[in-house]
Amino acid sequence: MLIQRGYYDEALAGIEDLEDPIEKVELLNDLAVAIHRKGGPEEWIPDIMEDAIYIAKKLKDPAHKATVYAIIAATLGILGYEDDAMDFFGRALDETDDIGSPIEKGIVLSTIAYHLTLCGHPESALDVFNVAFDTIIGAEVNYTHKVEGIVRIGELMEMAGDALPAEKALDFYRVAFDIFDKLHVNQRAAVVEKKIELAKTVYDVGLPEIRQSLLEGRYHYAIALIEKKYSGTARLIGELEVALWMRRINNIEYLDVVDKAFERCQNPVFTEANVQKIARLLTELGSLGRALKFAREIKDPRKRSEALKAIALELAKSQEFNEAREVIKDIPDPQVKAEALTEVATMEEKL
Repeated sequence: MLIQRGYYDEALAGIEDLEDPIEKVELLNDLAVAIHRKGGPEEWIPDIMEDAIYIAKKLKDPAHKATVYAIIAATLGILGYEDDAMDFFGRALDETDDIGSPIEKGIVLSTIAYHLTLCGHPESALDVFNVAFDTIIGAEVNYTHKVEGIVRIGELMEMAGDALPAEKALDFYRVAFDIFDKLHVNQRAAVVEKKIELAKTVYDVGLPEIRQSLLEGRYHYAIALIEKKYSGTARLIGELEVALWMRRINNIEYLDVVDKAFERCQNPVFTEANVQKIARLLTELGSLGRALKFAREIKDPRKRSEALKAIALELAKSQEFNEAREVIKDIPDPQVKAEALTEVATMEEKL
């Protein structure tokens, strides 16, 4: 709490009084990262890291040492010392060779993988997670212990996903969901499934803090973050993604978010990809008039056809069949046009 509030002197004094060496190393690293990110006394950082490394080297238990080396490595990576970070990740992995229990070894490897994600190495992290999984699966222990170890891997993969932008988070969430689902950890599976849907919905602006705000229902704060971090068309797309998430969880305020997103986007410059994305988002939002304007601007005939078909089907779902057929008339691709006419006719016959 002291670190979060910027009371660095008091935080450092409190850390020095701690008895648990692992907790001490964790908090020293938290302090170094906070100072680096929030503009604190940067000259403190070398001494803080030296203290953390000194404590780590004195540890005897290889699992503990591997864990704190991974923590230090992640911090060094965040601070920009990439070579030193990789050195400490290597030391952490080397320490796992001396861990006797395969379950404990698998969990420690997963912890190292998690810390790899924190400093921007998600691909390497996935590789280490795979080794951790194989280590536990191959262990000659009873099934219950294996399950406990694999569930812990799932938890750390979920945490790794939480720390990454949506595009990269999805790889971790999907594996975590698969673990929880297959092992019937139903509550955790449901939580991760929601996180997957959220990451897919706010894909373009799915930074960790934005997704966390949306999960907590702090929609206006999420929009404020988007306004701070993005501009122009990127901001418009981000706000539409937030509106779509709000619609999916039945928050009627999404309509206001859509209107304000366009009001705030003055003189936008759209690329072909932007136009396609916005047309799709507006279609899913049910803002079909706006969607139609963007769909008609798509240059690629096939993609324009698909966008117009999607709008026509949305109109048909609302039993606006004449309007749907008017939209279908503008579809340039004959095959897509025929498919759209067939689907609309089928929907009308079912009434």
